[in-house]
Amino acid sequence: MENLLPIFLLIPSLGLIISLLFPERKEKWISTSILIAMGSYVLFTTAFILVWLWKDVDSLNIKEISLYNYGDYNFFIDFYFDKVSAVYLMFSGVLSYLIALYSRVYLHKEPGYKRFFTTFLLFFISIQIIVLAGNFETLFIGWEILGVSSFLLIAYYRHRYLPVRNGLKVFSIYRIADVGILITMWLSHHLWHENITFEQLNNSQLVAEHLTLHPWTGIVISLAILLAASVKSAQFPFSSWLPRAMEGPTPSSAIFYGSIAAHIGVFLLLRTASFWQQIFIIKIIVVLLGVITAIVATISSQVQYSAKAQIAYSSIAQIGIIFIEVALGLEAIALIHLVSNAFLRSYQLLISPSMVTYYIREQFYNFVPYKEKQKSKWREKYEVTLYLIGLNEWKLDRFLYKVFWSPVKRLGKPLTYFQPKTAVHVSLAILPIPFFFVTNLIDFAGILHRILPIAIAGLALLIVIRTFSERKNPLLAWAMLIFNHIWVLLAISFNDTFNVWDTTFYLSGILLSGVFGFCILYQLSKKEKFDLNDFYGLAFKRKNTAFWYLLCSLGLMGFPVTTTFLGEDLLFMHIEKEQLLLASLISFNFILTGISLMRMYARIFMGPVNDPEITVARRSA
Repeated sequence: MENLLPIFLLIPSLGLIISLLFPERKEKWISTSILIAMGSYVLFTTAFILVWLWKDVDSLNIKEISLYNYGDYNFFIDFYFDKVSAVYLMFSGVLSYLIALYSRVYLHKEPGYKRFFTTFLLFFISIQIIVLAGNFETLFIGWEILGVSSFLLIAYYRHRYLPVRNGLKVFSIYRIADVGILITMWLSHHLWHENITFEQLNNSQLVAEHLTLHPWTGIVISLAILLAASVKSAQFPFSSWLPRAMEGPTPSSAIFYGSIAAHIGVFLLLRTASFWQQIFIIKIIVVLLGVITAIVATISSQVQYSAKAQIAYSSIAQIGIIFIEVALGLEAIALIHLVSNAFLRSYQLLISPSMVTYYIREQFYNFVPYKEKQKSKWREKYEVTLYLIGLNEWKLDRFLYKVFWSPVKRLGKPLTYFQPKTAVHVSLAILPIPFFFVTNLIDFAGILHRILPIAIAGLALLIVIRTFSERKNPLLAWAMLIFNHIWVLLAISFNDTFNVWDTTFYLSGILLSGVFGFCILYQLSKKEKFDLNDFYGLAFKRKNTAFWYLLCSLGLMGFPVTTTFLGEDLLFMHIEKEQLLLASLISFNFILTGISLMRMYARIFMGPVNDPEITVARRSA
């Protein structure tokens, strides 16, 4: 049965390829191909699970493809199937089929009909990769696709202001979750000295032995996993992104942000439970996180003026309770609770437009004024305080902005006065090259050997922060992002284990995406006027250019379309366990790079069309 696992990915992938062959105007052909693919997927999943239950097999594991093998390092694609996978595959398949059926009519004659269904399938494929992943490397492939497709779905109405803005917000918070996975992958290599699979992770005796020898490493890995899970499942203090994700079409809100995607953090905790549940303090933290989230989200859900926001916060509160159930080891109850919550929220979101219409009608015809009851001053103050706190969503948006993005902008503002000319560009690109030779020829003293990588990684981070704050010159921002990758490579080259093949893997994707993307921007600047201060919506006129530029941006940020994705994991493998600061600097570098690239794409190609000849509302919601 193990050899059948890739079919779970093959069926939706074929549906995606076939749907791409049809022109935009052939709505019936597009939707029919998607429905056939999703229906086939549900039938295959049902048959597979029934046979699996009949054979009474505990779990299935298959090592599919070894992408890179050097010494002790082996990057391979691994698929794993157990009861947690079975539940996720079944409920995600059924819900996706129902939503596809609903969307077929709901989005009829909507501009971007084909774009919605192709992004819908891309999102679904990413979920299947995550659920079937047998190791962290395979999971991270789906994790990255999930982040980008989420942004594209939220910003589906890409010529409006709020969908694009909220899509960028959600993508920025999702990138924080990527830090957790990167740190987990890096420390796991040092803890196990191999690419550990989830099947091996279920060996409690093996895990206990390693945790006894390296307790602090186990705690840091567990906290990194919890960070990734809490961000993806909108747990405190990251709860504010889920209502923002509702800016997309109702079907995408129902299927992904109400049910499947919002519960993927729970899946990550369940998949790694055999590891972190052996650390008592982590279990306590997960329980506390779930309790705080449930209280905060319940209060916020009671006072939201948007039906979608009410449902979103209600879902967050239930996911908080599911976190508690997972921490207490109640896996079966957590899975039942998860599926029930997913179906309920999907149903509520699908009927939310009708529900709002019904309540408006009732209020118009049968309105009865509310009779206020006498309350004590203490109770009145208490209720008003909770009302205002919940209405302001506990100011979590402002908190995240002050903690994560405000310091970056404050640091980047003085750097914007540095406007390098062409000669400086060339110097920034060439300067690391002699350093590569110096690291091989000179044996640095111990303390210098530790300080230099951190200093160079800090310089690379400053380059990204400078790019993050750039508003006038997109070409300058793009060029500096390319230079940043070269400086990151130099920072890690000081470690003894670094080799030329890893450099080739990493730089090949960077140079391909970087040069091609720069050429696209340069040619576009000859025909259009744009900067990074406003939204220009150039995708309205230049769809093909927008598509190729997006691919280049994904390649430059390490998305799994070039060898750079594999190169990122190779780079982290060369960072020593004691170099936590270096790993943190480079992780944050990658996160800011991705946000900067997606912000550039959104400002140039998305948002309200900045053209007096095209009549599109500037700031329509």
